[in-house]
Amino acid sequence: MVLYSFGPRYDLPLPLSTFQWAGAAVVGISFIMMTVFASHRTGPSAVRYPRREVAVLGWMPGASWLRAITGTVGLLGLATVIVTGLFGPAQPARNLAVYLTWIYLWAGMAVLTGVVGPVWTAVNPFRALDRVVRRLRPGRASAADGAAAADPLAALGVWPAVGLFFLFGLLEVTDLSTARPWLMALLALAYTAFTLAGMRRFGARPWLAHVEFFSVLFSILRRFAPVDVREGRVYLRPLGAGLLDPLDGGWDWVLFVILMLSSLAFDAILSTSVWAAVVRILRPEWAPWGPVGLQALMGLGFVVLTVIFLAAFVICMELVIYFGTVEVDGLATATTFALTLVPIVFVYNAAHNYASLVVQSQLVIPLLADPFGRGWQLLPTAGYQPNPLLAPAALVWYVQVFLIVGGHVIAMFLAHLRAGERFHAAQSVLLSQYPILVLMMLYTMTSLWILAQPITR
Repeated sequence: MVLYSFGPRYDLPLPLSTFQWAGAAVVGISFIMMTVFASHRTGPSAVRYPRREVAVLGWMPGASWLRAITGTVGLLGLATVIVTGLFGPAQPARNLAVYLTWIYLWAGMAVLTGVVGPVWTAVNPFRALDRVVRRLRPGRASAADGAAAADPLAALGVWPAVGLFFLFGLLEVTDLSTARPWLMALLALAYTAFTLAGMRRFGARPWLAHVEFFSVLFSILRRFAPVDVREGRVYLRPLGAGLLDPLDGGWDWVLFVILMLSSLAFDAILSTSVWAAVVRILRPEWAPWGPVGLQALMGLGFVVLTVIFLAAFVICMELVIYFGTVEVDGLATATTFALTLVPIVFVYNAAHNYASLVVQSQLVIPLLADPFGRGWQLLPTAGYQPNPLLAPAALVWYVQVFLIVGGHVIAMFLAHLRAGERFHAAQSVLLSQYPILVLMMLYTMTSLWILAQPITR
C-alpha cells in the first residue's frame, strides 16, 4: 500500500526521548492517582460500572429495514472489493479494492467500532449473504442459530479465528496481497465461500463466534466502545468499561489479543531504521531469493515479534500473580488482563493509521468515477486532489502522542480495576500492579519511538 507522504519531516521542539519519558511519567502519575482514589474498589464491585439505557434508540436493534440497509452496504463493499480487485488496475495505488480493504475495513472499521460500538454486526456482509441464501434455500443450519440451541463449535474456542487472523496478519505485513489486487480479490472470494459454507453447516452464530476472525476481532474492539447493544436494548457506558465484562479463560483469547498488538506494531516497525538495519545485515541470507526472500524475512519478523509480545505478557502475568499473594486461576486471570491491552490496540491503530484515514481515504473519490481504470468519468471528480489539512507532520505527531499516552492510561486503569477484582486486599492489588506499570511505561516509550520514525527527525 502506498503510504501517505508527510512532506518535510517535523523537527521536534524537544528531543524524542523527552516525549518518551514524559509519556511514561504521565502513565506513572496516573498509576499513583489510581492507587489514591480507586484503592477501595476491590472484589466484584471493582469491575461494576454504570450503564444507562438509551430508550430513544431502542427501536434500532430490532429494525428489519435498518438491518437490510446496513447488510446491503456490507454486501456492496465486499462485491466491490472482489470485482475491482479482479478487473481493476493492477497498480495498488489505483485500485479501489486496496483502499476499501486496508483503509476502510482494516483501519477505519476498527476505529469506528471502538468509538461507536457494534458497527460490524450491522454491516457484516457474511451475515447478510447468509440471510439471503437461507431465504432462497432454507436448510437445517438455520436451527443452529436459536438462542437455546447447543453450540456445535464451543469446544474449539476461538482457535480457528486465531489461525485465520495470523494468516491475515502475514498477508498484511508481507504485502503479498496488497501489492496484488487480483490476489486479494481471489482470497476475499475464497474466504466468502468458506465462511458461507461454514455458516450453512454449523449455523451463523457459532461460525461467526469461533471461526470468522473479523467478527471475533470486532467483538473484542466493541467492548471498548461507549455504546453497548444487548438483548435488543441500547446502553451507554464509560469508555472501555465493556472490557471488564466476563470472558471465558483461554489461551486462544490471549493469543488473539497479542496478535492484534503485534500485527499493528510490526507494520509500523517496517518504517524504522531498526528494520532497515535488520534487512541490511541479513541481506546475504534473503537476497538470493529476491522479493520472496524479503517477504519471508518480514513474515519471520512478524512471528518473532508476536512471540516476544506473548512472552513479555506471560512473564508480566506471572509476576502479577506472584506479587498479588492471592491464589487465583492463572489462565482466567491472564485472559481478563489481556483484555486490558485492547485500549492500546485501539489507540495504536488510530495513531498509526491516522494520516491514511484522514488523507489517503479521500483517494477513493476519484477512483469511484473510474473503478476499472478505463478512463471513465462516472462522477465529476476530474483533477480531484486529497486535502492534507488535517495531516501535517506536526499535527500527526501530537495526535499520536495524545492517543498513545491516553490509551495506556486507560489500559492501566482497567488493569487496576481488574486487579482489585482478582486480589481483593488493597496491598495485594498495589503490589500486583507494579509489573503492569513497568510494562505500560515500556509500551508507551516504544510506541512513541516507532511512530516518530516516519515523520520526525
